[in-house]
Amino acid sequence: MRILLAGGTICPFDRSHRFIPHGYLGIEDGRIAFVSKESPEDFEPDRVIDCQGDLILPGFVNCHTHLAENLFKGLMEEVNFEGLFYTTLFRWESLLDPEMVYWGSMAGALDALRCGVTTVADMYHYATATAEVVSEVGIRGYIGQKILGFSLERPPRQVEHGIDYNFDFSAFSTQLDAAVEFARKWAGKANGRITTCIAPHATNTLNREMFAAIAERAAAEGLSIHLHLAQMESERETIQAREGMGCVAFLEDVGLLDQPVLGAHAIFIDEEEIEILHRNNVSVAHNPVPNARDAAVVAPIDRMRDAGVTVGLGTDAFEMNLLNTARFAVLINRVRTGRPDYLPAYDALAMATIEGAKALGLEQEIGSLEAGKKADITVFDMSRFNTQPLRAPLKELLYYGDVGNVRMVFVDGEVVFEQGRFVRVDAERVRQELQRASDRLRARIDAFMRRGE
Repeated sequence: MRILLAGGTICPFDRSHRFIPHGYLGIEDGRIAFVSKESPEDFEPDRVIDCQGDLILPGFVNCHTHLAENLFKGLMEEVNFEGLFYTTLFRWESLLDPEMVYWGSMAGALDALRCGVTTVADMYHYATATAEVVSEVGIRGYIGQKILGFSLERPPRQVEHGIDYNFDFSAFSTQLDAAVEFARKWAGKANGRITTCIAPHATNTLNREMFAAIAERAAAEGLSIHLHLAQMESERETIQAREGMGCVAFLEDVGLLDQPVLGAHAIFIDEEEIEILHRNNVSVAHNPVPNARDAAVVAPIDRMRDAGVTVGLGTDAFEMNLLNTARFAVLINRVRTGRPDYLPAYDALAMATIEGAKALGLEQEIGSLEAGKKADITVFDMSRFNTQPLRAPLKELLYYGDVGNVRMVFVDGEVVFEQGRFVRVDAERVRQELQRASDRLRARIDAFMRRGE
């Protein structure tokens, strides 16, 4: 099918940094046919979309999320997350089943599209359920099955002098095999919209022997790696005590960084480790909103970016609003750096688009609006009062825009969200099933808490 987006302001986020007012973008067979000031005479569209007053951007790329954690909304927003993480959350996750993860992921994927997000990098349990959702909803997914160094039936527990991780190499090996099998089975599925990886949970929740095994398997299978990296102060302290070095240095020492790696958070790292990230082409997913909610230190993305590290944006759990994430990244990092001009609008939105695509190793296919690339596109209605008067569209969008400005979302050239309507999925049914899944999970959690486990 041929589609023509006509008359909108186009910001391609390509190498030219060009800006095309009253531009034209053609879509053919799922890819971008052209981006120009005029429509070629020989392009005969099946549908013409009048985009006057609209801003046309590459679809947003969410570099780190757990779609199914929608199921835990309301349970972790006002707590000591680090304490809850080891004492309770892993035990709660043992109560999940594939159907719960399916509906939690479905709600998260629809929320992503509503927010103009066309690609999600997800790591969680029951990844097959999430992959099925990605396939059905029409979004693009970079997905890994979570790997832990223990069984969820015997998760870590806090003891007098720290945390007993209950490491279990047999349980780990089973999880690693399942993660590799998932990656093999789903790579390239959904018309190429699914990319797979290996997803070890974090540097402290697996040990050296386990990470060495992951590095070996990833190299043998040609798989990239997505993990939590230096997310918590206790994580850094644990690796320092266990290995005598920081989290990033440990991953380099064990050989994990020989494969493409996406590290989420990267808060508790020093200058030497930033250089290690750059030297090994490790990408970082910056998650400023959940980090602030959990009272964590702000990740030093200014120093990372200055060192040449690729930094994308992630929402982590519970929400998918990447525009809000980009805005918050600007504000919190201006507070951190003391620089009121830090992260101008173009740079912040580049982190949500082309830099996010680079972080996932997908920049040859998505992240910018260029002929030949996949037609992953978000169209923003800038005629609303919150983005008026319109003088500098990227600034108006970043500082004042919201999800109500999202008019249309394309993935692979297909309209998957338009004027508040999800094209492929019955949203009301998803709401009902999510509530049922959440109720079942809460009942299990309540029973768990009553038993005092």
